[in-house]
Amino acid sequence: MEYRLSRHALDVMTERGIKEKWIRDTIQNPSLKHEKSSKEINLFSPIDENDNRCLKVVVNPVSMIVVTVYFDRNMRKRGCK
Repeated sequence: MEYRLSRHALDVMTERGIKEKWIRDTIQNPSLKHEKSSKEINLFSPIDENDNRCLKVVVNPVSMIVVTVYFDRNMRKRGCK
């Protein structure tokens, strides 16, 4: 799946130490997927290299732009495994 990173996503990757490989792996093989609307899909995956913290990748499926990425503390309790 082809995607581009928004300026915001690039900025928060640097600030939060998130690797592009983790984003790519989450997009290709999410452990959870929530379709919020026709313009927003939330993808989740635990990151082994980061103590199995749950990475959330927000993608606009129309433009295939990664809007934002962050570690979601609440999703570990909700089944991000």
